[in-house]
Amino acid sequence: MSLFKVKKANNMPIQSPLIPDPFVPYSCNENKTLLVYCQTSEEVVKRYLEPTPFEYVSNNFAVSISDFSNCDRVSFMDCAIVFQVKYKNILGGYYMFEYENNDSAIAAGRELWGYPKKYADISLVREGNKVIGEATRDNLDIIRIECDLSKESPDLQELNLVPHLNIHTIPKPDGKGVFSKRVIARDTTPDFILYEEMTGEATIKLKRASDPLDEFNPVKILGGKYMIGDFYATEENGWGKTVDTLV
Repeated sequence: MSLFKVKKANNMPIQSPLIPDPFVPYSCNENKTLLVYCQTSEEVVKRYLEPTPFEYVSNNFAVSISDFSNCDRVSFMDCAIVFQVKYKNILGGYYMFEYENNDSAIAAGRELWGYPKKYADISLVREGNKVIGEATRDNLDIIRIECDLSKESPDLQELNLVPHLNIHTIPKPDGKGVFSKRVIARDTTPDFILYEEMTGEATIKLKRASDPLDEFNPVKILGGKYMIGDFYATEENGWGKTVDTLV
């Protein structure tokens, strides 16, 4: 006899939901993140922001690969391309593209808060003073970032990319168009406990697969940063906040 019993579910399939309800709180000890700061053409950034409600701020951006393998809710890896944008009086980071390697983590981020997650195989490895992050999708290495912690990066310019500003969009079930669209802000950084932070000289390669990442290939690389710490999505800061309902 099966002992499985669903008490409640806010996502499909309701008889065996993909993500638990509630999803927050959750945490990840020894969360590791490699960030590479870059600069691309202003024209490309503005073109990709046209269908969004966000204002252009800068042609500098960050590419990140983060290891959430120790997450107590769902073990996953994350990779993202994030631009600094503005919505009304809020300055934050817009996830232009994002990838993860676990369907539960993908569903949680997309359905709860509007992160534009797709599937990719992702790795983050430190070999001595070098940290290498890679993402593979459709059998292609779409993102490769590397940071040499033994070398200084004189052009390092960090960006303030929080809160995350997402477009939480749900399509119509009975025809083309949008059923609902809202701007969601989320910032878990107040609860992050940083253990170690190092900077260095960085390299990056972006390739086209199902997404045109090659269009963002940097005009200039500004440097890299490697961080280790404990991540917490708490009741206070782990949930997203609806800033505006657009539809």
